[in-house]
Amino acid sequence: MRKTINLKKKSLIGKRELIVMITAVVLTTAGIKASDTLLNPNESAAVPSGPCEESMVLVTNSSGNFCIDKYEAAPGKGCPYQDPSNQTDTRLNLDYSDCKPESRPQALPWRFISQNQAAMACAKAGKRLPTNNEWLSASLGTPDINNSWSTNDCQVAKNWQVQPGASGSGENCKSSAGAYDMIGNVWEWVEGTVNDGQYKEKALPESGFVLGVDDEAMPSVTRAESGDENYYNDFFWIKQKGIRGMARGGYWDNASDAGQYSLYVVSEPSFAGTGVGFRCVK
Repeated sequence: MRKTINLKKKSLIGKRELIVMITAVVLTTAGIKASDTLLNPNESAAVPSGPCEESMVLVTNSSGNFCIDKYEAAPGKGCPYQDPSNQTDTRLNLDYSDCKPESRPQALPWRFISQNQAAMACAKAGKRLPTNNEWLSASLGTPDINNSWSTNDCQVAKNWQVQPGASGSGENCKSSAGAYDMIGNVWEWVEGTVNDGQYKEKALPESGFVLGVDDEAMPSVTRAESGDENYYNDFFWIKQKGIRGMARGGYWDNASDAGQYSLYVVSEPSFAGTGVGFRCVK
């Protein structure tokens, strides 16, 4: 009898220890979750439903997938100048801590912003400028037509009501990844510079129609006389001397010279003009 009682006691003690251990684990886990919530009370609301934020689209790339703004960047609601008309307006925008670029439809693209300032603006939003390769990957599939542009197409021949137009105005101007206005409307700054005609110690060709691109999405061969349909008759502009920033895609008045393979390596990184904007990646 005594042995049986002892066995029951030992059994009860084992069960109690197990219950205590399970309870401790549950409470500890709950405590960690509560601590996380206290550290970041909006964390659950901030988690996106997919791999990208709602204002961005996913691009599949052999070098690694990434997210890019769905629309050309516009000054956010916290910016004092919603349509900057000079570089001073842009500088004052960037001085405001609440001013960040936003990707949203039917907004005018942020212009009069230099390549350097565009990189700073993207950084304020927790993003960066795209590389040449990323930009080209994101633009693929955008209809790159050479004539008869309508109001639904990419704006490359003043074919929208205003220049530049609001992002997403041309419903056909959409890439396979879902990014709007990669061609036309405004040129878009990308990351990197060209120094005396060389990019990463590789000499670039003279200005001309694009006949080929390398693995960095830089024109490798050009021709002065006529375009190549394989590259949609897109054009490459370059100044061979000095440090030059890079912008892609063309703007509202480049006609058939604009396109996914078009590249503008003429202006210094500090240049800010009416026909150049940007978008960001993450």
